[in-house]
Amino acid sequence: MAQAISLPALPTPHHHHHHHYAAPPSQRPSRGAYSPSLLRAESPISAALRAGDDSSFRDARLLVSLLRQCGDLLHGEGEKSPEAERTDIAAARRLAPQLHSLAVRAGHATREPHVACALADLLERLGRGASGRRLLAEGDGEDWKDAVLWNKQVAMLAEAGDWDGAIAAFREMRARGVAADGYACARALHACGRAGRRREGRAVHAHALRAGLVDAHPLVPGFLAGMYAEGADVAAATTVLLRTTGAGVVAWNAVIACCVRLGLVDDALELAGRMARDAETSAVAEPTLITWNTVLSGCARHGRDREALAVVGRMLEQGLSPDAATVSSLLKSVANSGFLGHGTEVHGFFLRHGLAPDAYTGTALVDMYAKCGRLDLAQRVFDGLEHRNLATWNSLVAGHANAGQFDRALELVETMKRHRLDPNVTTWNGLITGYAMNGLSSQAMLLLRQIKAAGVAPNVVSWTSLISGSCHSGDYQGSFTFFSEMQQDGVQPSLVTMLVLLRACAGLALLNKGKELHCFALRRAYDGEVVVSTALVDMYAKAGSLTSAKRVFGRVQGKNLVCCNAMLTGLAVHGQAHEAAALFHDMWRSGLKPDGITFTALLTACRSMGLVTEAWEYFDNMEAKYGVAPTAEHHACMVDLLARRGYLDEAMAFIERSPGEPGASSWGALLTGCAIHGNLDLAESAARHLFRLEPHNSANYLAMMSLYEQHRMFDEAESLKYAMKARGVDARPGWSWTQAGRSVHVFEVDGGSPPHPETPEIYGEMSRLVSQIRMVGYVPDTGCIAYDVPEEEKERLLLCHTEKLAVVYGLIRSDKSRAPVRVVKNTRMCRDCHEVIKHVSALCGRQIILRDASRFHHFVDGKCSCDDYW
Repeated sequence: MAQAISLPALPTPHHHHHHHYAAPPSQRPSRGAYSPSLLRAESPISAALRAGDDSSFRDARLLVSLLRQCGDLLHGEGEKSPEAERTDIAAARRLAPQLHSLAVRAGHATREPHVACALADLLERLGRGASGRRLLAEGDGEDWKDAVLWNKQVAMLAEAGDWDGAIAAFREMRARGVAADGYACARALHACGRAGRRREGRAVHAHALRAGLVDAHPLVPGFLAGMYAEGADVAAATTVLLRTTGAGVVAWNAVIACCVRLGLVDDALELAGRMARDAETSAVAEPTLITWNTVLSGCARHGRDREALAVVGRMLEQGLSPDAATVSSLLKSVANSGFLGHGTEVHGFFLRHGLAPDAYTGTALVDMYAKCGRLDLAQRVFDGLEHRNLATWNSLVAGHANAGQFDRALELVETMKRHRLDPNVTTWNGLITGYAMNGLSSQAMLLLRQIKAAGVAPNVVSWTSLISGSCHSGDYQGSFTFFSEMQQDGVQPSLVTMLVLLRACAGLALLNKGKELHCFALRRAYDGEVVVSTALVDMYAKAGSLTSAKRVFGRVQGKNLVCCNAMLTGLAVHGQAHEAAALFHDMWRSGLKPDGITFTALLTACRSMGLVTEAWEYFDNMEAKYGVAPTAEHHACMVDLLARRGYLDEAMAFIERSPGEPGASSWGALLTGCAIHGNLDLAESAARHLFRLEPHNSANYLAMMSLYEQHRMFDEAESLKYAMKARGVDARPGWSWTQAGRSVHVFEVDGGSPPHPETPEIYGEMSRLVSQIRMVGYVPDTGCIAYDVPEEEKERLLLCHTEKLAVVYGLIRSDKSRAPVRVVKNTRMCRDCHEVIKHVSALCGRQIILRDASRFHHFVDGKCSCDDYW
């Protein structure tokens, strides 16, 4: 599987010795006096140490020098042969414990700050950083530390990732009046940024300004800007970079890397573009290959695939030659987007420039071709690779599994074993994902249990793949079943798991479950992620709580286009066209460029309120003003709007003059409008196209059958019924469901499932409610029943509509709590059910929220939010 290039959180300097003992030049031991060669096995000093003769090493300056030289041997400083380097490292590892013991016995380790610093450095190089940090924190008395030791302690704590410890040490040294040097300030700023301690970060910034360290020390500008960037305050970070004379390309790259890590790809693109634009006319550093590769990695990691291609263009304009890291990130973007043409261009560029594919770039190429559906090319690249690693094999296995070629995928696994490569959990995850995404969740679960029994522990990716596959195939209930098993297995959900589960909640409109996930996100501090906030907006809107969706949206910092589109879509399905238009114009004024999803949401919002003039204005300006070419989906939205409003001839004319062949969505929208307004001639024309384009879509047959029956053309309706049987078309059952407590209760047409255990109580309450609303003017709309049966039978059939049953059951079960009744229906609600629910909401004084195939209906006090237009 292709991977993005690794990014440093902030610049990491080379090892500095300025915290060690620094005697005056006249007293300082020279490197010649005590060179690392004196510590090698044949040296007199080494022999004395082995003999336990420590009388010669009581001098602190000599001990500091020896500790340094031992560290140099471990670090492999200087040019030497591999054999000599191995010899030096072995000698250093043998002598280091003796030097440590000597420092302790001489009393220097806890009383001489310079010895303590040198010893802490040595322990860190030995991989015992915790012991070194503990040494600096302890000592004989409170006043033994000097400025050098305090600065060293702050730096070591920050380098170890102990952000709170570094901040506390910096605060204590400043309280004691100890001056912080540039290196300690830089590391303290880093700690403040990573810990989100903006207040302390500003205090360190103020100290650095007073001490003149911002311009004087090379590391401070980058870490200072990085501290602000860590808090998503990119404007403050940019101001630091522009106002600091010492802010070189490393500092700019550090801020860009931070933006990428936080998902602020737009800011990263802007900063890199500013560097390229202003480098010649100002003190701004010119972007390097590392700069562009960092931005490119962010585009690949966060799905900004089109921008990735533009980044490579800017890089080439600057005269920079892409390297293997560039190619790998770009191939990942191509794989994500499925742009095979761009992928082959990148591959060709790679070959033309004589770049030999290593295991990393080779894996990226295999992954790209596999995800673009060209498994033959993926196999050809794979066969031509001289170096393959486990990731390369895993990419090919996953490619075949995702394509449903499970026999070939399992054959590759066996071949791996013959090549002495043991499949790891990533290998099996590829197969689990393939099964799940192809609708074979039971096989995926079986494989997961098999690898678990074989001693391979499924990880969070394994379970998330299973949950995601179930969600992808529409089995939302299965997603939650697998999530429950995941928790029982002791695996904690990741951010990606959360996003998938929120999508499942949106699909099922499970508001209570969505709220539980929101609480979980708050506990894990995931709510600060824009992608999580976007998923929450989408979930709340699709679960019927538009107020909660707006509340979450209002708290999002740095709203991106995806987040705004989620809110727009939510407003659209709730019929809030005017609010959607206001949000769209706010987006445009803020600099966000709309895309096709934006206009789909806008046109849907206009359709929900029948705003024909406004819809035409948006549609006509899409390409001319906003640069977005209308797609078949946008044409279908316009047809749907015109047809629902009764402008059927205009809708037909719009279809006929649309570029390209009209799709099923446009003809389906016209058929729906014809069914609403009873236009049989145009309906038959639309149906002929639909039967050709979608011969197995039962909804088209059922719509025409209903229309024929409304026109008393029962023979034609019967002919369509026979045609469905001949073609093997199964009618999609209609259903409605509501949630009571933690249980979901489903009501289906034609007894698709066993009767509800409380059916008698439900029908009894239904009869009572209908009798009462008849007294205030309700008259059954038997025109909604197309069957040729007596009126009394039609009235009885009306009572069997699933949305009525779900609403009544919801009222029974929530009578004490008085909570809103929420119902989801998979088809369009009929006129009679709409009228009944309006009356019931007034009679019972209850709010009823129903989501049908078109939109949300909010019933309150006898009125519906759709104003009887849906």
